[in-house]
Amino acid sequence: MTGLNTIICKRELPGSAFILRFERNGLIFTPGQYIYVGILGDDDRPYSIYSGIDDNYLEILVKEVDNGNISAKLKQLEPGEKVNVGNPCGSFTMESDILKERNFWLIATGTGISPFHCFIRSFPILNYRIIHGIRYHYEAFDKEFYGKNYLCCTTGDSLCNFSGRVTDYLRAVKIDKSAFYYLCGNYNMIDDVYDLLTTNGIESNQIKTEGYF
Repeated sequence: MTGLNTIICKRELPGSAFILRFERNGLIFTPGQYIYVGILGDDDRPYSIYSGIDDNYLEILVKEVDNGNISAKLKQLEPGEKVNVGNPCGSFTMESDILKERNFWLIATGTGISPFHCFIRSFPILNYRIIHGIRYHYEAFDKEFYGKNYLCCTTGDSLCNFSGRVTDYLRAVKIDKSAFYYLCGNYNMIDDVYDLLTTNGIESNQIKTEGYF
């Protein structure tokens, strides 16, 4: 870990998710990277950075997991307390020279939407659409931020745009063969969507993936 960062605020979301905001302390990162966050003297866990590159704070989107060690402890923290924060890692990033030239399909499940929130805050010129696979409609975290570019697929209710899995939606629409595809979240979703895209003529160099546990 690189240091202790003071918590600024915690924003609780429907269900068991929350956004933890803490001091940035000059940390430099590339949008799409993750950091290890934990409590002093305890374990840590990797979390994609949720905030943008120009924000003067850091945010992570956390879902409290049943019997989870770190997520439950992070949820108990209050402003003024501290978290251990590590150096940024990962290569789930975008090449800045193609941001204006290409469309981006950002496909996520659950909290796998985190790096996409960072992309969009960091790159206002990004031409994108988000396809978000969740179980219930209330897990469409911060959907207002994305506006008309956001579409959610639910498997536990019928209160969002599409009832079914992300793969069901992709089979029902025309795949843009000129776009870049970023996949983040559940490993099974990533494997299934990767196969679906390549079967539809998308080259492997048009696809980037980041698996979540």
